[in-house]
Amino acid sequence: MKIEFQKIWDLAAPYLEKGTMKDFILHTKYVVKSMEMIIAGEGGDASILIPAAILHDVGWSKVVPELQTNSDLEKKREAQRQHIVFAKEIIEEILRQLDYEKKDIERIVSIVQSHKFQDPNDKEKQMLIDADNLSDTFKEQFNTDVKAYHSTPEQVYEYRTRNKYYTKTAKKIAEKNMAELQEGIK
Repeated sequence: MKIEFQKIWDLAAPYLEKGTMKDFILHTKYVVKSMEMIIAGEGGDASILIPAAILHDVGWSKVVPELQTNSDLEKKREAQRQHIVFAKEIIEEILRQLDYEKKDIERIVSIVQSHKFQDPNDKEKQMLIDADNLSDTFKEQFNTDVKAYHSTPEQVYEYRTRNKYYTKTAKKIAEKNMAELQEGIK
């Protein structure tokens, strides 16, 4: 990770470690990697998009564990909603500590709050959704998700085939990664 973002990572990591649904540290590393790859192919403001990638799941730290791991669809949706709501305060706190400008904090919060339940037209919001979905197609992340969700590789693969991508770059990388995962499952 670039030095300029290390301070954000250091402040976000304790929140990410509190999430119980999956390994949010590993997941976030792959979201950042995915975002870097998407920026390389699509362009974009890394000073906004990389912090959004690092901070996108900090809200899980305040969602009760029983709700995070619940198999009931309504409770899963509620957990997703809560992690988005809780993220705002945490992101604002972290970025204020690092003297981010108010307009940049608001922009990052807006991007993060749009990564679930929305079909945004804004390119930056689409890029975070793509990075979040793409992260789960990397082998190490995929394998930890199989364990975290108490599923088979086939079940997780099938679920990942439903991911939607907005950018050409993410689509191309996802196709390659999914082909490799499928080959490994056979």
